[in-house]
Amino acid sequence: MKKFSPGLAIVLLFLAGGPARCEDGVTRIPPGYKPEMSVVEKGLWMELEEYETRVRRSALLVKDDDINQYVQEAACRVAGEYCDDLRIYVIRNPGFNASMTANGVMEIWTGLLVRVSSEDELAAVLGHELAHYTQLHTLERFRRISQSMSAGTLLDLGIEILTGVPIPIGQLSAIANLMSFSREQESEADLMGVDFMARAGYDPGGAVRVWKTIVAEDSNAAVERRKPGVFSRTHPYSSHRIASLDTYITRKYVRKAPKSKIRSRHVEILNRHYMMLMEDQLDTNRFGRTEAILRNHQALGVDHNQVEYFRGEMYRQRAADGDLELARQAFERATGGEAPVSDAYMQLGYIHLKENDLGKAASDFKKYLEVKPDADDRAMIEFYLQEIGQ
Repeated sequence: MKKFSPGLAIVLLFLAGGPARCEDGVTRIPPGYKPEMSVVEKGLWMELEEYETRVRRSALLVKDDDINQYVQEAACRVAGEYCDDLRIYVIRNPGFNASMTANGVMEIWTGLLVRVSSEDELAAVLGHELAHYTQLHTLERFRRISQSMSAGTLLDLGIEILTGVPIPIGQLSAIANLMSFSREQESEADLMGVDFMARAGYDPGGAVRVWKTIVAEDSNAAVERRKPGVFSRTHPYSSHRIASLDTYITRKYVRKAPKSKIRSRHVEILNRHYMMLMEDQLDTNRFGRTEAILRNHQALGVDHNQVEYFRGEMYRQRAADGDLELARQAFERATGGEAPVSDAYMQLGYIHLKENDLGKAASDFKKYLEVKPDADDRAMIEFYLQEIGQ
């Protein structure tokens, strides 16, 4: 399956921006708002509509009802009376990002679902993006971009996001500068986003927790930071900003522990779709980030066997000194209990085959086929068993 190029996220059109201010959480537009547009803006609006068509047809669009219902319900709960203005698309991309265009298209990347620890934290990100939209940040940024780039170029960039075709570095840098956020804009979206999620009944403390998680992941991945991630380029979260959020929440809201039902629902989503979600993360080859995510999932109580399987895959693919043994240990842990991960047996079989421990290799391959009788690679595994003499 095609995947997004991580460096292209900055061009998800019209994320937010502009000098707008909100006063005491008052939104600048009513539900169902339609701007009065110039001829130029009408043309750009048509480009956005065409971009949305591309999104709907993209092979990266997640069509699973379970995931879509979860995200849709959370987004509409946060959006309240603005729910009908939103068209929500979940995109298969391991990056941490959510975005919203000026005409109400909200995109949620699966990498966001992997990183948040609860529905409260998901609501914090959704509220942040909704705040940009309701304060006309998206439309004002739309106007700013229209003065700097042609509509055709904007559509081309949107298409490149969906196809993964690289953008020339000079062009990407120009867009990054164009899409950067001011401190005022981000602060406004942060605080108003908290208000949105709190009014919807979510724990506002989730807004602090999610950014702490991302900062911790960035710290863990510092050695492999060849280029900044999507969110760090457009949302420069720092310890100062986290402290500002914390102060605002403490002053305005009563602190309360996250509801277990809210947290468990998110863990259930992760458990049901973990293989797809973490396979994409592993494909990034950013092992520091993967390690941080797995530690967080272990603490959350995500299915132990699945976490250990991807820990083993992380070690196997990283292939540093000592990693093969660490991979073996993780794969063995992934086969424990009543729900062993079938692919862990397969990987153990290959490790033992490589070490010429044919008896253990045969045992692992047999267990793999027993647990996964409809395996796509069944013929290959049976060939190995035949060669081994089993």
